[in-house]
Amino acid sequence: MKHINHTKRGFSKQKLAICVGLGLLNSSFSLYAQSVDATDGQEGDSLEVIEVRGLKSSLIQSMNNKRFSNTITDSITATDIGKLPDVTIADSLQRITGVQINRSGGEGTSVNIRGVGQVGTTLNGEQMLSASAVTTVQPNFTDIPSTMVSGLDVYKSREAKQISSGTSGVIDLKTYRPFKLDEGLTVNAKAEITDGSMGSETDELVSAFFGYNKDSDFGFTLNVSVSNKNLADYVIGSTGSDWGFAATEASTFAQDNVDANSNGSTDDVFYAFQGHQATNQYIARDRVGVNSSFQWQVADRVELVADVFYTQMDELQTQAGFIAAQAWQGVTGWFTPSANGFTEHPNQSKNPDGTVTTLPGSFNSFSAGVLQSRRNMAHSEANAIDREALNSNLEVNFELTDNLSGSVRWVHGKATDDNALSVVDSYINSGSQVGATYKGQGGVALSDVNPWGYDGQFAQLPDGTEVQDFTMIPIGIAYTGSEQVWDLPTTQIIDGQEVNEVFGSNISRYAATSANLTGAQKEAELDVLRVDGKYAFDDLGPIISTEFGLRYGKRDVSQLSWIGGVARTNQYGDAFLSRWKDSASQAPETLESFIDPISFESLDQMGLITQISDFQGASGLGSLYFVDPDKMSDPLAWHNQVYGQNIQSPDGANSYDLEEKNSEAYVQLNLDGEIAEMSYRGNVGLRYVKTELDINQSELGTSGSATYNGVSYILSGALGMVPPTSALLNTQREYSDVLPSVNLSLNLTDEQILRFSYSKTVTPHDTNNLAGGINVTRVLACDLQQPDGTSIFCATQATQQGNPQLNPWRSTNYDVSYEWYFSESGMLSVAAFYIDIESFIGNTTVQLALEDSDGVVRGYNLETGEFTGLVPTSTKGNVDGGSVKGIEIGYQQGFDFLDGVWQNFGVTANYTFSPSESGETDYYGESTPMLDNSEHQANVALWYEDEGLQARIAANYRSKTFVSVRRLGSYELAKFIEPTLYLDASVSYDFNEHLSVSLQGTNLTEETRDTYLQWEDLIDKRFINERRFTLGAQYRF
Repeated sequence: MKHINHTKRGFSKQKLAICVGLGLLNSSFSLYAQSVDATDGQEGDSLEVIEVRGLKSSLIQSMNNKRFSNTITDSITATDIGKLPDVTIADSLQRITGVQINRSGGEGTSVNIRGVGQVGTTLNGEQMLSASAVTTVQPNFTDIPSTMVSGLDVYKSREAKQISSGTSGVIDLKTYRPFKLDEGLTVNAKAEITDGSMGSETDELVSAFFGYNKDSDFGFTLNVSVSNKNLADYVIGSTGSDWGFAATEASTFAQDNVDANSNGSTDDVFYAFQGHQATNQYIARDRVGVNSSFQWQVADRVELVADVFYTQMDELQTQAGFIAAQAWQGVTGWFTPSANGFTEHPNQSKNPDGTVTTLPGSFNSFSAGVLQSRRNMAHSEANAIDREALNSNLEVNFELTDNLSGSVRWVHGKATDDNALSVVDSYINSGSQVGATYKGQGGVALSDVNPWGYDGQFAQLPDGTEVQDFTMIPIGIAYTGSEQVWDLPTTQIIDGQEVNEVFGSNISRYAATSANLTGAQKEAELDVLRVDGKYAFDDLGPIISTEFGLRYGKRDVSQLSWIGGVARTNQYGDAFLSRWKDSASQAPETLESFIDPISFESLDQMGLITQISDFQGASGLGSLYFVDPDKMSDPLAWHNQVYGQNIQSPDGANSYDLEEKNSEAYVQLNLDGEIAEMSYRGNVGLRYVKTELDINQSELGTSGSATYNGVSYILSGALGMVPPTSALLNTQREYSDVLPSVNLSLNLTDEQILRFSYSKTVTPHDTNNLAGGINVTRVLACDLQQPDGTSIFCATQATQQGNPQLNPWRSTNYDVSYEWYFSESGMLSVAAFYIDIESFIGNTTVQLALEDSDGVVRGYNLETGEFTGLVPTSTKGNVDGGSVKGIEIGYQQGFDFLDGVWQNFGVTANYTFSPSESGETDYYGESTPMLDNSEHQANVALWYEDEGLQARIAANYRSKTFVSVRRLGSYELAKFIEPTLYLDASVSYDFNEHLSVSLQGTNLTEETRDTYLQWEDLIDKRFINERRFTLGAQYRF
């Protein structure tokens, strides 16, 4: 297990220097090339170069990639060097049938194919590491500038020669290789500025491409991109993740038997969120990308290729939000709904056997009323993320004879993903509503936790009767259409006195009450060595060639999570650490508070406070004060400044090391022949994959202390700290798979193709699911002692975050497609697919051989008093699988058969239908779809191109998306993202062959993303993103 790195890693500058150095090396080759070019009159053999410029050429090239592929494939081709059709890689991919994307800050990020997130990602045909997906399988392209790729291929069916990853498909990123360029020098420079409709920052992008091709004898490329983005990502709705309760009128309102909805009965239930928020959230991303390629025709039959692909991204996610909350009190019915502020649903309870029983009363979703708030906060967050990746490739391609060719390839990759998250909750109320006090020696209360805050008033029943058991702040809230409406009180009680001021308008009432700091360091390293061969048969009938190869890959992944504990001493002089920098938290043993109340006035004098009135999607809040999240861009430094020394204490439950080795071999027969006077082509192959796993999981110890820098600190669970790791649990296992594949393409006519494919796949799990840590409960009840009389604590149960024994994702895939290429730019395709997934992941209990405190495995059973040798452990396990099936329809056509201006128009459109079942059920007992899957998806784009003028308007529709199931006792509510429709447009003009300008608009309608629980009126969260316009200029020669 690696140690925490307290300083920024030296990875970045060293790797960037390598990339730039390779570019300079290539430049020196170009100088030599120019001198040779002046004296060498001989012209070498050259590959055909197809120049792709413009929307129509890009669509034709993508269509031809699909047409001549040996598999069921879709492609995206750049419209020019460094210019994909959309702003990001993921945004471009969403235009492909069956590809669905998720968004962050309005930008496309992670991707699934046909509703399945287990998707393989390759770079020029071989495995790569992405810094945004160090521990996950689902690809995430956030950190990769779109200017760095020349195109994208989405393989939906598999060949034996392709790497074994991806249940539903593989996405291959393609970069520019010099021999694909025109001969001579190619230079392309681009600059862009972007403005959003909600933010005040102007974003910038600068990229440059240099390439040289010397008669396809040797050449180089160097591609550099630097950009910054500031993305609005406002949030309204609930706080936290699945923070809510089933509040019953009978027992969990201000008093028992409250008729909250005034329907004459008290047997109704309400879904009650723990809190409501309106948050100003922005995401700042600074990206650097460098990639370079070198090709050298060493001899007539030998070619050398070298590539580097470097990405670096600094991301800062900031939040400043107003929160009205229930404060985790027993009174979960903390609101009085207005007359039309709730919706009644049948009160249906889930039985253990999965059936549903209808109970008396109704189950209600709350949408408007008065919150009887016990905690009102100005919430600030800053999540600082540093991601970096370097992928390199060295390969030799050769021909031994006219029939036999091959290649040797070595790939190396390294990626890091580090983050630090600072959270500060600042009370505006006093804290008396929940008994939160600042304490002296022995735990004696000295003051409210916020001595300057509002005290509020007594709670009230729906008829206005006061309930004097507790006090609250009455906050009005309503979700009306597209807006969240707040109504803040204007009369306050402070120290028993009535004061007329709008709630939250006075900075003197705020206190920074509670803060915490956490983070993680993720790192992965990859090495691949492969040897591939191909033998062309002269006369073996329909078998025209065979391909074969060996591949060895090794991937190491580590994650080290940590908690920032502030160092303090109690009144006995004992040192301790606390995650919670909270004025109500108490020192171990002596019980006094150790964080003094911190007024906003004092923080304002330090320049750490900001005033915000910008809450998109919400009204009625006015101007409020916050700890400035931008000032927390270095979270650890901020906490050290405000609270004193913080120590990064390891969080063993979320730390691990994993090593994965893959040994693979394949053979593939390539076919070309005729049947019934129709030509066909295809391949049949077999791939063998042996996977070896070596996993070190961290086991949390039982010690209540840890030593850092020579000082012993008390670690208390009450203060948010976890015990240090006591041991590493090592698991070594291996498994093998034999993966057949068949791809056949039958040319019904010269323009029509019928395809069929069959394959088996195997895909690894996210490393967290395999290697997350373990927490073992050990007790004295076994009544055993060591020889020296020391009592033995026996292991009786455990909780495991990751299960090394999980079987990988395995599937059997079937595809059939019909493709009609009816013109140079026209295509109609219809495909059907069926993916049979062997197993999903569910919660289970396994029996593990875990050591007692003396290192001996006994497995003590508390109920029987027997030693069984095994300990029941809650973990993740394989459960019954399911299937994804559906159809895809695609249409593309340029209207060049029309006359006049209409011949310059064209359209692309597609639709995907992918119903699925996850094995989960919703509130009504109905089956839910697979995670992250939308049953319907559609794209339509209308484009125009003539005499250098290009324009496109594109729409992407995605039906509701399944997220998870929220379980509340016997109630199960399915969480969905509502349907979305995004509209983008672009226009560009080429003044001449060198200079072009462009204007691009994204999210033109300012589409929002709502998550809801079971019913669309039970809004969980709404994410509000801005309309963005990008003005660009590009120069090429």
